[in-house]
Amino acid sequence: MNWIDLSLLSILVLFGVRGYFKGLFREIFSLIGLVLGFLVAVRYDLSIAAVAGAYWSASPLVLKGVAFVTLFFVVYFLLNLTGWLLHRSEKILFLQTLNRVGGVVIGIGKGAAVTALIVLLVSSASWVPHTTRDEIEGAYLISPLSRLGEGILRIGREKLFPKAHDEAQNLLGLLVV
Repeated sequence: MNWIDLSLLSILVLFGVRGYFKGLFREIFSLIGLVLGFLVAVRYDLSIAAVAGAYWSASPLVLKGVAFVTLFFVVYFLLNLTGWLLHRSEKILFLQTLNRVGGVVIGIGKGAAVTALIVLLVSSASWVPHTTRDEIEGAYLISPLSRLGEGILRIGREKLFPKAHDEAQNLLGLLVV
């Protein structure tokens, strides 16, 4: 175990402590708010921009940008508010232990995802000195975090850019045959 492992473990512990204080409900609803806010904004930004264009004379790009940001933050805020209300009612519903332990688990999961993407970025960077690169390769947590980061990127590409993913698969199929 070297200093990189200790740094990565420290980051995971900090995310776990943050999850403990935020709780399961706030962590889950915050995460759902980010994902759902993005999906709703991507899906409905053109419709909202068209409606807004009937009332305001602005460039279509500005209207689309404002519609996207507004939709994202409205959905994110509403889901965060729901999580906050559930978090506040934990004592009434006798869910405090579940809320805290679940918050730690979700917090560590979020920390693992963030550190996995950072590890993937740093390990593929050409500007990292050779001595640091050797220490990165010798760290115990690098291998599982790299696999997690690669999985996150693969799923993200498949979901966000399905057409490009299909074209890449077709191209690979042509190259293999």
